Amino acid sequence: MGELADRVDSMRVRVSTPDGAITAELYDRSKLTLTFLQGWYDLCDDSDLERRLATLAQLLWVARTREYWRTFSDVAGETVTGEDTPVSARDLDWRAERDELVARGYSPDGRIAVKAVGMRQWEVHISPGTVRALSEHEFAEAAAQAAGELINDQFAKIAELSNKYYGYDR
Repeated sequence: MGELADRVDSMRVRVSTPDGAITAELYDRSKLTLTFLQGWYDLCDDSDLERRLATLAQLLWVARTREYWRTFSDVAGETVTGEDTPVSARDLDWRAERDELVARGYSPDGRIAVKAVGMRQWEVHISPGTVRALSEHEFAEAAAQAAGELINDQFAKIAELSNKYYGYDR
């Protein structure tokens, strides 16, 4: 792999919900750890956790994107803050389709489902009773698996899209 790919693979980003109740760390492209403020998990309910995790996912992806462009800038030797301007209709079509891609991930038991549209609109669904059925550790592990599956789904769909428009994996 090249320097950029190696550095992207080793990126780590960490964010918390605005109230500090939940913290997530993304590393190795698609691995996630999830931690809760002491005692908070025992007091939350499924729907509150859904909302907070959707917010956390959005914050985490923004932080990941910023870190990606910071890393890209370091490797390029110049400041780069975003994608190049599209130069063709094909580029515009690729971006439009990318921005509508739906990525999904599920916990192994199916209790936790995550969805992202264009990696900008995030939804988390937690089956009723999950918070009471799973320990904090079990929930964090299951949610991390669902998130990793979503990220890998997104990467695979981007590769398919790039192949469709450009004839190679971008």
